[in-house]
Amino acid sequence: MLTSIVYLLLGGLLAIFVHITLEKVIQAQASVAQDANISGQQRMLLQRASLFATAYLYSEDIAAKQTSLQALGTMQANHQLLLEPHYSALKNGLASPLSPELQALYFTSDNNVSDQLNAFGEQIYYALSLQVKQGDTKLDAKALMEMAYTPLLSSLNAVVSEYESQNSIRMTTLRLVQLVVFWLIVAIMFIGFIVILLNARKQRQNMTISSILNLDQEHASPMFTRKAFELSARKLIATARRHNETISVLAFDIDRFARILTHHGHEAAEDVLSRVADGLLAMSRESDYLGRVADDKLVLLLPKTSAAQALCLANKIRAFFNDMQAQDVPNGLHVSVSIGVTELEKEDSMLQHIISRADNALRGKENQGNARVCMA
Repeated sequence: MLTSIVYLLLGGLLAIFVHITLEKVIQAQASVAQDANISGQQRMLLQRASLFATAYLYSEDIAAKQTSLQALGTMQANHQLLLEPHYSALKNGLASPLSPELQALYFTSDNNVSDQLNAFGEQIYYALSLQVKQGDTKLDAKALMEMAYTPLLSSLNAVVSEYESQNSIRMTTLRLVQLVVFWLIVAIMFIGFIVILLNARKQRQNMTISSILNLDQEHASPMFTRKAFELSARKLIATARRHNETISVLAFDIDRFARILTHHGHEAAEDVLSRVADGLLAMSRESDYLGRVADDKLVLLLPKTSAAQALCLANKIRAFFNDMQAQDVPNGLHVSVSIGVTELEKEDSMLQHIISRADNALRGKENQGNARVCMA
């Protein structure tokens, strides 16, 4: 669950990062695209201002003059708009946002678009005002057109090409970022899916183990169920055979358990069983295994224990329950146990074979009464 929450949070943070990153890239792309569009307009405005200024010089048409002035004003405003971030950054002591290539086109002596545009504007204003003040003197229109087309037009073409190149680079970068983010999201989702599957599998295993172990929650007696006990015993038997070690088993019958169940009810019988289990656990080692293999049958598995050692422990356990005070047992019932003792033999392949041998030893000496210890 915690891992799934972490991946959900990671996915949310990644989505926020993607949103912010793409937003910035898109804004930068829009800015570059706008600059490229404006720089493209400059070429048209240059030609428009030149054309209508020339028309005015020949025809003295006021409409042509106004059109030329309007184109020139827009051209100068666009130029100021394109260079405003550059001058603003320099004023604040920051690096110019213009690329070195654009700065070279705008300000170096080879192109110097800024100076050329200023000179062209002054020439246009001079030509238009000269026609009004000196009606007999006209500026050479051919010179005006040549100034508009060369080298200024070539310089503006270079500026437009550079903006378009940067626009292309930004588009390529945007596509690359989108591609990287896409595969990153796919990878995280795939890893998250695998982790969720592994967690689900682990949870199913834990549920299976819990259902196998099935501890008695009401009485809190940590006993293995029959299936869990058999699984553990199978591993212990295999280990004992591999290392040539001994294993002993104590099989317990709670004396008069059927009578307790009949006369005192299921709850009292379970209380007795739980108290017996607690006593067995108190007297056994941490390495021993206690399991409930039937309603009234408990088995204690003793790794690395010989039959003689198991017999000694069985007698101690019998004495322990015989000495138990009545107030320590539910409903004041006297509790005693009979114990069958046996050791792992070569022909034993399953736990049940060992338990059956211990049970047979108990059944064979039922005439000896309760609280007996029988060696198989």
